[in-house]
Amino acid sequence: MDTSALHAVLPDLSARIMRSALVSEFKLDWSDFCRSSSVRPMQLDDCAGELLVQEEIMLQQAFADCTAGAATIWFDIGLRYRSIKYGPLGLAMMTAATLGEALAVACRYQSLTYSLITYEYAANADGSCALNGNWSDHFPHLHDFTEHRDLGAIRTLVADLMGGALPLERVRVKAPPPANWAQLQHLFPCPVEFNAERTCWMFLPGAAHMALPLADNELQSLYTSRCDWAIGQARTTGSIRDRLMDRLIRRDGSALSAGEAAQLFALSERTLHRRLAEEGTRFSDIVDDARYARARQMLADRRNSVEMVAFALGYAEPSSFSRAFKRWSGIGALEFRRRELGVPPAR
Repeated sequence: MDTSALHAVLPDLSARIMRSALVSEFKLDWSDFCRSSSVRPMQLDDCAGELLVQEEIMLQQAFADCTAGAATIWFDIGLRYRSIKYGPLGLAMMTAATLGEALAVACRYQSLTYSLITYEYAANADGSCALNGNWSDHFPHLHDFTEHRDLGAIRTLVADLMGGALPLERVRVKAPPPANWAQLQHLFPCPVEFNAERTCWMFLPGAAHMALPLADNELQSLYTSRCDWAIGQARTTGSIRDRLMDRLIRRDGSALSAGEAAQLFALSERTLHRRLAEEGTRFSDIVDDARYARARQMLADRRNSVEMVAFALGYAEPSSFSRAFKRWSGIGALEFRRRELGVPPAR
């Protein structure tokens, strides 16, 4: 996951997995969870969608906090990250010629994944290879959650690539073991060491050259080109204002404080205000502009009443929204809708 591009998008696979665990195993209401965690309510019942990197990080934090008392779920949800669900990245890995090539692809495009650990691929002359992990210091509160989830997720990835085989020699994890490790260790055919200085997945001699069952050069080229395109899309140089506007427009209902906004961009609140001042704007102005943009979007849909729009934008009273909209546009919300939809005024 490229945390330097918090406004980039990822498939909503991770959100779906976390939601499933919260609903089925913790009996939580997903909408209530999002609301209490200040996360944009996400409708995940239809076809697969996308979410911002910053939203994924917020979800991880909220999920880790909510399940801290039952952290054994962290490894379990990692097992559910099936490679094919990663979209073009998963398919690029699965259609690689060898295991070593697939692992190299995974590292090359890891900003399209959900892990806060950066992995480096290394290969030796005897065909042994390794994934060496480097932890990001930006989110220390997510360290153990990430380590445990990756332990499950990488195991699933390797099994998917190899048709069930796990050519592992040793795994080292820079975290304490899950509390239920005694019930989990049979899932690994090799020693797993915890509290290591560095996370590392070591593969047996010859493993790097093992052919993958779904190897297809043409498909692999197609899917890696799609990954390149996605990476290019993520490397936008948009201003803090534009990125913040995008986040606020996508957010329904609950307000976002300057402190919460700063956290999304890995900045202090003071630095956020300074950066916005350098761009000639203020946080309060951006909030106002985002509400106006969101209001115009919602009013353009005739299914949304003015009352619905008001409440969706966080106004306690429709009259307050109506006054704000007239201040923004110079006309009332109903008049704006008539003009937008081409509806003639009532006679």
